[in-house]
Amino acid sequence: MRASHIGNLGIIVPIIVWALAPARAQAPRDEETIIRTETRLVLVDAVAVDKKNQFVRDLSQKDFRLWEDGREQKITSFSLESSGVSPERSNKHYIAMLFDTSTAGQTSQIAMRQEATRFVENFASPDRYMAVINYANGLQITQNFTADAEHLKKALGQVQSTAVNNAGLIRDGARSTATSTLGMQVDTSPYRNMLASLRNLAASLAAIRGRKALVLFTGSAPLTPDITSDVNATIAACNKANVGLYTVGSTTGGSADKVMNLPSNTRPSPTDLGQLVVATKDDNLLRLLADGTGGLMYATTNDLAASLGKVALEQDRYYLLGYTPSVDAAEGACHELNLKVDRSDLEVRARKSYCTSKPVDPLSGKPAGQALETRASSGAAGNITATMQLPWFYSQPNVAQVNLAMDIDPGAMKFRKEKGTLHGEFNLAGIAYKPDGSVAARFSDAVKMDFDNQKQVDEFLKGPYHYSNQFPIGPGPYNFRIAFSSDAAGTQGFGKVESPLVVDAWNGQTLGASGLALSRDTHPVADLSAGLDASLLEGQRPLVSKGTEVVPTGTARFRPGEPAFVYFEAYEPLLASSQNPSPVGVRIRILDRATGAQKVDAGVKSVGSFERPGNPLIPIVSPLPLTGLSAGSYRLEVSVMRQTGDPIVRTTDFEIR
Repeated sequence: MRASHIGNLGIIVPIIVWALAPARAQAPRDEETIIRTETRLVLVDAVAVDKKNQFVRDLSQKDFRLWEDGREQKITSFSLESSGVSPERSNKHYIAMLFDTSTAGQTSQIAMRQEATRFVENFASPDRYMAVINYANGLQITQNFTADAEHLKKALGQVQSTAVNNAGLIRDGARSTATSTLGMQVDTSPYRNMLASLRNLAASLAAIRGRKALVLFTGSAPLTPDITSDVNATIAACNKANVGLYTVGSTTGGSADKVMNLPSNTRPSPTDLGQLVVATKDDNLLRLLADGTGGLMYATTNDLAASLGKVALEQDRYYLLGYTPSVDAAEGACHELNLKVDRSDLEVRARKSYCTSKPVDPLSGKPAGQALETRASSGAAGNITATMQLPWFYSQPNVAQVNLAMDIDPGAMKFRKEKGTLHGEFNLAGIAYKPDGSVAARFSDAVKMDFDNQKQVDEFLKGPYHYSNQFPIGPGPYNFRIAFSSDAAGTQGFGKVESPLVVDAWNGQTLGASGLALSRDTHPVADLSAGLDASLLEGQRPLVSKGTEVVPTGTARFRPGEPAFVYFEAYEPLLASSQNPSPVGVRIRILDRATGAQKVDAGVKSVGSFERPGNPLIPIVSPLPLTGLSAGSYRLEVSVMRQTGDPIVRTTDFEIR
């Protein structure tokens, strides 16, 4: 099945290439929802260097030419960006270091870690956040983003070697093999798996505002025909996530420019980094990854730390170009970019593509959207049934993000032949009403599904379709109603669900707590955005606690003995008190819904293991203590408290059937 969300909920920011110009949310003056609209402005970050690889600062708008999908575009805005001088852009810069210990040899890994340590020593700064990730059989975040050099150096010392012999060269019993462009026979499985993990990591970085640099330390990786599609998919994922790849691989031939010697006890100035160690090998997947995302490929040398300094400096200074596309594009589409400088002695680097943002309300003003809103306000129940949960979490004081989760019975859906596939769709429109009947928030979405054959359709129709999305709203009581149809006219199938939604206030000055998200689906995730302040993120935010992602369920009904979880967040005051506050504790109880009798009391437990130093958000996931409960209706009660003061109590109902 191939499903695509044509609409998207939440805050929409400008379409960005390489670096994002964030529209940072501001605390509202009242309880009104902040809804931003989409802009068609495309921003392109570019780094221009001369033949000595030194950044060129004297270019003007007329020196650049830009094409989108082969059509030249008129550049309408231009600026030279330097660290700390642009108030509308975040002053934090992000560099992730990924060590692929599955393909790099032991000796190479030691040298890479040593040079990475020198890089941290020379370039760590309060506004430069770095992370260390280890890839062996999977991704492991050794150190999430931090500006603390000591923490980073400790993490680099913990990266473990798991490399196979000869960095993936064929041996007896190797799985799948191919001939590289350099004539070697290689087992492509380690590289294919590594690229899949690299795409997952890029998706994690996508939530962080702005341009991110990802330095990949890996083994020699010649390109083979059967891995080309994986390379292209990885480049596309990085471009979509606004990630520039800088690759470092063990050399197997070719030449490299000599790099200057750099004393380890000095921090180089920008002019010291003119000569880079840039590999000049034949076609190589590391070169393609770097070129395709606007980064560079480096050779492994003793002076690699000096070269990596260029990565840090390119985060601090670049040209920012803006244009409005001459041709309107479909929402969510990706486009090829080509940027040139009209000076033969210069090289310009920028990302090779970008993807448009999806609108917050794609059905607004369209017949399908109008029909859904009319039906939502009518008394008709429809013939499609669904259940819904509405947990909410604060993204900043006075602005919450509702995590809508629905399980929809697709039995009434009709699929039709379209372009060689069986096509079906859901159109959805949701409205949050205030007590006086006025609208506090609204959104729409269109979900398109395509199947290759009837067997796949029949399998899809067997179970509920899980739909999820997020939208922002201020604190207060609401009535939320969502209508949905299985075709534009709503004649094939229609449904409607409504529920009260109460978002309790949190102003950032006191201890706070979110709503409760019930789940039966949790899985490990390497999410680099999970440790950051929510204000640094954009788009939809996954629910992640201690490396575990929680997927909210659309129904609050569990089977006896079925694994069940609850996710919630505690919020520390944003301004630290002059006195150290007492620790935060949590108490989980389960009550009989009809009688109020207590069935389970897990006691008060500290949340210390979930805390992140310097981050007021405390994400907590806990198994639901359902053991011994018979079928029936229950109420989950979660209390967040300190030793002094009244506890903050949140409740949600569920059933065991």
